[in-house]
Amino acid sequence: MKDYYATLGLCPNCSKAEIHKSYRIKAKELHPDLSGDDQTAKFLALKEAYEILTGKLTREAYNLSLRRAREGGGNWDYRSFLNARKDDPESLARLICFDLMHDNGSQAIRLFEGVQRSGYSFLLQHLGREDFMDYAFLLAEAYLEQNSTVKAYRLLRGIARLEEERPYFKHFYVEVLERMSSIVKHQLPEDQDNRLRITFLSDMIHLSFPPKENARLCKLLSELLISLGRYQEAAKRLLEAYKLAPRMPGLKETIVSLSRIRHNHG
Repeated sequence: MKDYYATLGLCPNCSKAEIHKSYRIKAKELHPDLSGDDQTAKFLALKEAYEILTGKLTREAYNLSLRRAREGGGNWDYRSFLNARKDDPESLARLICFDLMHDNGSQAIRLFEGVQRSGYSFLLQHLGREDFMDYAFLLAEAYLEQNSTVKAYRLLRGIARLEEERPYFKHFYVEVLERMSSIVKHQLPEDQDNRLRITFLSDMIHLSFPPKENARLCKLLSELLISLGRYQEAAKRLLEAYKLAPRMPGLKETIVSLSRIRHNHG
C-alpha cells in the first residue's frame, strides 16, 4: 500500500498546514519544468498524496486503510473511494482531478460536463484557488485533445483572470497565454463574421502578453474589424499595435489600406 505520508516526508499525526508546506517545497523540487529531469512520475505521486491528505474524508478513510494494511489486511483504492462518493461535490471535484492526473482526460471531461452549469467555478469552489489553476490547465489540455477549443479557451481565461489578479503561475503563465493565442489565431471553429474570434481577441489584448505578441493580436483584431466595416475601432487597435511594435511586418500596409478605405467612405 502506498505510504502518502512518507511521500511527503511527514508523520501520520502531521497538521494540514504541514502537509501544504511540505507539498509546496517538494513540488518545486520535482516539477518537470523546474527540475530539468524526467521527474513526472514522482511529481504525480506527490500530487496524489497531497490530494488525499488534504481532504478530510479522504484522509480519514486513508488512515483507516493504512492501519488495516499495517495489521496485515486491506488496501486503498483512492479512485473507487471517490467514485462511490461522487454525489458529494468535493469528492467529485477530487475525482475529476484524479482522472486528469492519471491520463484519463476523457473521463474527467465527462464528469466535469455533468456540473457544467456551474462552469469552472465548481472546481474553484471545491479545490481552492491554486489547485484550481493547476487542474484547470490540465482540463483545458484534455479539451484541446478533443478539439473542444472554445471550452479549453474559457478554462484558460479563468486561469488568466486569477493570475492577473495575483500571480501564482508566474513565469509558467506564458504557457497559458501561448495556448490562448494559438486557439484564437488558428483553432476556433468558423462562425459568422468571425464574431467569436473578435470577442476573444478584444478580451485578450488586455492581458499581460509580451509587447510584440500583443501588437500581433491588435493587428489581427483590426483586420477582422475592417472586414466588418468597423473602421473606427480598427483604427484604434492599429494605433495600439503601432505603439507596441512600429516595425512589425505588414503593419504599415494595413494602416495605409485602412486610411484609403476610410477616405473612400467619407
